Amino acid sequence: MPATLTAESLSIRRGAQTVLEAVDLVLAAGDRLGVVGPNGIGKSTLLMSLAGSIRPDAGSVAVTPPMATVGYLPQESERSDVETVREFLARRTGVAAADAELTASTHALAAEQPGATDRYSTALDRWTSLGAADFEARVGDVLADLGTSESLLGSTMGSLSGGEAARIALASLLLSRFDVLLLDEPTNDLDLAGLERLERWILSIDVPVALVSHDRAFLSRVITGVVEIDHHSHRATRINGGWDAFVEERAHARRRAQERY
Repeated sequence: MPATLTAESLSIRRGAQTVLEAVDLVLAAGDRLGVVGPNGIGKSTLLMSLAGSIRPDAGSVAVTPPMATVGYLPQESERSDVETVREFLARRTGVAAADAELTASTHALAAEQPGATDRYSTALDRWTSLGAADFEARVGDVLADLGTSESLLGSTMGSLSGGEAARIALASLLLSRFDVLLLDEPTNDLDLAGLERLERWILSIDVPVALVSHDRAFLSRVITGVVEIDHHSHRATRINGGWDAFVEERAHARRRAQERY
C-alpha cells in the first residue's frame, strides 16, 4: 500500500516568532513537491516537522499506513572525523537504527520479555522494508555506478574531498528505501553527472517526495507541484502542475495585485 503523509494545521514557533502557521499538506503517491520560499523562511523546519524531528506547537502529522517509514535526508555540512563512510551510509538510510532495534528485539524475544513477539515482528518488518538484508551488496553496486571505490568505506567522512563527500551523500539517497522521502538541498555540491543521476532516481521512484532546492532548473525537470511558504503569513500554498504552473500562478497573482492598486 503506497504511503501518504498528512499535516493538519501545523504550526511552529520559536519564542515569539512564528515560523509556520496552520500548514495543511498531503503528500501522496505520485507527488514530487518542491518546497520554496525566501531563505530562512522555514523550509527545512517544515521538512523536519513532517519527519517528526521537530514537535509542532499546534497541529499534527500522520503517516499511513502507520508502519510506513519517513526519511528526512538533510544536506550535512559538517563531516565527522569519527564516522566512517560505511557508518554514514547505514545511518542515513535508516539501516543502522533498524539493525540495532532488530538486535535488541531479538534479545528481548530470547528473554521472553512481555510484548517481545510484537516488537520483534515490527523490527523485522522495518529492517526488511529499509533494505537492510541486501544493504552491503547494494552499497557496492551504487558506489560502482557513481564511479567511487569501495575502498572509501573504511575512511572517515572528514577525510574525504568535497567531490567524494558529495558522491557519498548522493549514494545515501540512492540506497534509501523509505516510504516517504523529505530531501533538504540534495543538489548541493553535485557535479553535472551527479545531478543527472539524482534526477533519474527521483523520476524513477514511486514514493512521495518533498524537496528543497535552490536549483530552479532541476526543480522544473522533476517536480509535479510546488509548496510555497509565504513570508508574511507563514502559511503554505500548494500549486499543482510543476514549476511552470507555479511561475504562471505567481505572475497572475502579481497582475491581480497591480490591478487592485
